[in-house]
Amino acid sequence: AVGLNVPGIVAMVSKEIWDCGCNFEDSRMTLLSRHFALMILVSAASDQVAQDLEAACQRLEGDHDLKVTLFPVDVPGDKRYPTEPNYEIRVKGEDRMGIVYRTSQLLASLNINIVDMETRIETRARDGEPIFLMQTSVVVPKEVDGEELRKDLKFLAEDLQEMISLTRLPEV
Repeated sequence: AVGLNVPGIVAMVSKEIWDCGCNFEDSRMTLLSRHFALMILVSAASDQVAQDLEAACQRLEGDHDLKVTLFPVDVPGDKRYPTEPNYEIRVKGEDRMGIVYRTSQLLASLNINIVDMETRIETRARDGEPIFLMQTSVVVPKEVDGEELRKDLKFLAEDLQEMISLTRLPEV
């Protein structure tokens, strides 16, 4: 669900989920510019409960000016791609087009799974220039050579004229 950021948006959406008898399984909610975005994985005990939730989502769209998309997802536990990150990649530099594409394309070419990514623009204190920041949690498969990955990221950083760091995360 996405809508203008107003106090109570989470309460509105979560009330409908609760009223329908659905359960929160996993969620991510954040402010994006002037909009609040909610991604929520819910479980429904039956097809009727799922239909009730669909009707509630339509009401939310009409009554509260939210854009809601509801769709079934694969069964939890599907482990085609690992989801526990083992590396973090950070990018910092001048705001320019193509940084996310070029970085994600490199990772995809190496079969590296992105499990979380956050980007933002901040204003540099000393001169007021916009600075692009990206923090990405990834799963690097064992067959990927760490030194080759670092070399590829170094070449990408030079080409983009950005700073890119790769940090191994502690094992959980």
